[in-house]
Amino acid sequence: MSKILDTIKKILVDELGVDETAIIPSASFIDDLNMDPNDLAEFFTTIEDNFSQKSSKLEIPEEDSDNIVTVQNLVDYLLEAGIDD
Repeated sequence: MSKILDTIKKILVDELGVDETAIIPSASFIDDLNMDPNDLAEFFTTIEDNFSQKSSKLEIPEEDSDNIVTVQNLVDYLLEAGIDD
């Protein structure tokens, strides 16, 4: 399993109380993981903090976050943003 996916799972379980068995790549944050818009905003902020580095701060613009609807979408987005797996 990828380091990025492991980190996403840890954040979802530890910070938002999501059931770990429900976190699969195709899982929708809203439909499958039962997150509301406030949960998503908090989650994306935590993702930005976790994946930012001293040399480069990760920022997920709102127009991008609107298109990140599944766990795999987020993994792909982070890879495209240059996050090492």
